[in-house]
Amino acid sequence: MPSKKKETSSKVPAPTVDEFADLCAALDASGRLCNAKTKEASRWCPRHDEERIKLYINYKAHHTALDAFPEYSICHSPGAIKGCTSLETVRAWNTALITKYQLLKRCISARAYFTERFFGNDMDFGHKTFWHSLVKQLYKIEALLSDVEQRACSLLLEAQNALWVLELQTDQPEAEKDCSGHDDGLFSVRTKPRPNPTDVADVEDPLDVALREKCILLWEKIKTRLSRYCAPASSKFYKERIDVIHACVRRAIYTDAKLLVVAQNYKTVMAMLTDSTLDLQTVEKLWYAIRHLYVHEVRAAIDDVLRPHDDLGEFVTVLGGRVYKELSGRSFPFHAWGHMTALFMCYSCVRRVCKTVDEIVSLTRFVVLNMNGLSQSNLRYEFPYDGSKVLSLSGFIPNGIDTFPPRSVVSKCNCVYNGVPHWEETSVTYVVCAGLSLTDPKSQVFVNACLRDPTMMVLVRKGAGGRIIRSAERIWAERMRHANTRAGLRTATWDPARTVYYQDSVLEEAWPKVYHEEALEDCFQIALFDGGQGSMADLIAKITSIWLDKVHDLPDQMALFADIALPFVKSGELEVDYRKRGAAIVVPNLEVDVLAAYKLIWGKAPAELVDDDILLRIPGPLPRPKK
Repeated sequence: MPSKKKETSSKVPAPTVDEFADLCAALDASGRLCNAKTKEASRWCPRHDEERIKLYINYKAHHTALDAFPEYSICHSPGAIKGCTSLETVRAWNTALITKYQLLKRCISARAYFTERFFGNDMDFGHKTFWHSLVKQLYKIEALLSDVEQRACSLLLEAQNALWVLELQTDQPEAEKDCSGHDDGLFSVRTKPRPNPTDVADVEDPLDVALREKCILLWEKIKTRLSRYCAPASSKFYKERIDVIHACVRRAIYTDAKLLVVAQNYKTVMAMLTDSTLDLQTVEKLWYAIRHLYVHEVRAAIDDVLRPHDDLGEFVTVLGGRVYKELSGRSFPFHAWGHMTALFMCYSCVRRVCKTVDEIVSLTRFVVLNMNGLSQSNLRYEFPYDGSKVLSLSGFIPNGIDTFPPRSVVSKCNCVYNGVPHWEETSVTYVVCAGLSLTDPKSQVFVNACLRDPTMMVLVRKGAGGRIIRSAERIWAERMRHANTRAGLRTATWDPARTVYYQDSVLEEAWPKVYHEEALEDCFQIALFDGGQGSMADLIAKITSIWLDKVHDLPDQMALFADIALPFVKSGELEVDYRKRGAAIVVPNLEVDVLAAYKLIWGKAPAELVDDDILLRIPGPLPRPKK
């Protein structure tokens, strides 16, 4: 019998190592395979071979310095550190610990970087047990450094009689999601061309390059973020905005022991922010502190700038400026809300700092008049109804406007009722609640107008402990009636047994919210009910009409804009650009050309950066060793 032919496999055999023996096996700075032609009798191209040598030489130099480090220059006893009363001694310990920390970090990172990019074991970086011992030393030094920084911070604050800052350092809220509305995009980001594998003249230690580029990147993020906060250069509040930015940096620094100790080396905020010699760890901490600055700290920073210099409140001096313990208690001027909304472009976030209904009204008016277009993630100042801006400008700012079911629902029931099938009608009342200012006389005018309106039912209370006033003895929320025919429903009476009534607790919905369940009870609480016909849009239009016709005595929304804005324009709290052509416009709250703002505040163009994964590939220490 003829033999069966063997089936040939369609699979292509995998390439062997020998086929790529003449290609460089290293990963470049971006994590890509080099694949350039290797040197003779080598696994690496000329450039990567030079990088390996430079990396190893620098590692050995740092390792030698670590071995020669004078251990007597640091204190290893946490108790002795906490008991030391000499600031100079603590500072000396701090300097020595930072030096040893950087040497350890560099040795650990060099070995990890070499292993990750070159996969080689032909250079003596020490065995794994030695590497783990370095990691253990690193964490011990970190703990001692934290104790020393905390002690130095305590001595610095004690000298200024400001030990209250220590309580704030331990009670800081957890960092929340960045909802400032500002992104972290940079201006001058480029990709460097891949170097020629044979060009070794400009080869540096690749770890030096990676650390330097990451530090430059973080500096650019800090400078760009602060530039985004700037007001237009033509604004009369430009200098004040710069002062607020500096005050925010002080607020970001003063509750961090490490940053506060480092800040003692500088006289001004700009001196610290332009010092390119700061180590990477400090710059990382500074960027994190600025990026996650709490909204209440921003309000406090604005208060620091606006309060008179002869204020007697407790304060600590940081970077040449005062950081006060408590708020001054003074009301924000109207333009100050521009500073708040420049740093936090989120209405819900800024509303957290409001202490009274008057502040909520002032904030909302500024946002509407300035046309900031803040995000409204939770609380809103605009609703999808015509006339909602009239309500916001008038100080009628509901926490929300609920979506109600249709006014009336008619249904037929085939069950036997009084011997025959019957029809049922269910009707609901629409309601809108809001908290008005107790100091604005127009609030009382509006309430009186609503009480006189025969088409609405009203429930109102003046202040937290005020007497409740109602336009009807009982205000129904839902009621039902039934008849034998659909036409008979028109003349049928409502069934009292099947009527649901609102309780007085509905006024709690009028309390203006500031954050989650936190609300301001001390206000003119009003709930407006409409049990007639029409949609929610009709009810909003009715309320808007009362504000315009009965309270402001103005014909339309544009007239109200002018009436509310004019006093602020005359007092200089709202800037208007009277252009040669076209209508006058409100001066923007933020500089539109952020690049121009960057150049103006820092005096130079942004630095050129490497848009590479190199910035994310700097290895850190190993996980903490098991005890």
